[in-house]
Amino acid sequence: MNDVVYPGIDGFLGTRASLMLDVLVLVMLAVVLILCWSVYQVKFRRRYRLHKWTQVALGAAVLVVVVLFEVDIRLHGWEMRAAGGEGRHAPAIVWYSLYIHLVFAVSSLILWPVTIFLALRNFPDPPHPGVHSRVHVPLARAAALDMVMTAVTGWIFYWLAFVR
Repeated sequence: MNDVVYPGIDGFLGTRASLMLDVLVLVMLAVVLILCWSVYQVKFRRRYRLHKWTQVALGAAVLVVVVLFEVDIRLHGWEMRAAGGEGRHAPAIVWYSLYIHLVFAVSSLILWPVTIFLALRNFPDPPHPGVHSRVHVPLARAAALDMVMTAVTGWIFYWLAFVR
């Protein structure tokens, strides 16, 4: 067993990751599943109000979890856990995977709230397709793909940094 004492609270998934990293891995799984379900509701079942409030709630929940995650990372870091102990360094592939992940994470942080804000501002209440749909549909597709790629690249980073 590993006798290294890492800063922060250890996670629950049996890796070197912290509690908040483990929480974020599972939250992103839920986000992707709920996002897909919400898109299904609007695209195939025409449940516009359900889609609207699902996206607003999902956006708010992700914001809270990301803020908590960022606080944890700022307080305790992640590098020592990724390296496997004090005085060691994480392999270059871990850093490369982090940089790729950050491209998607940062763009999602901009694209998803903009998509939600514009939809709230430009769709009527109750929501239904309209003039804004021409902007919303491609923007929402890009935002959803970006969020899925944020999750996938995050899981790759997690595996490279804390599992392998």
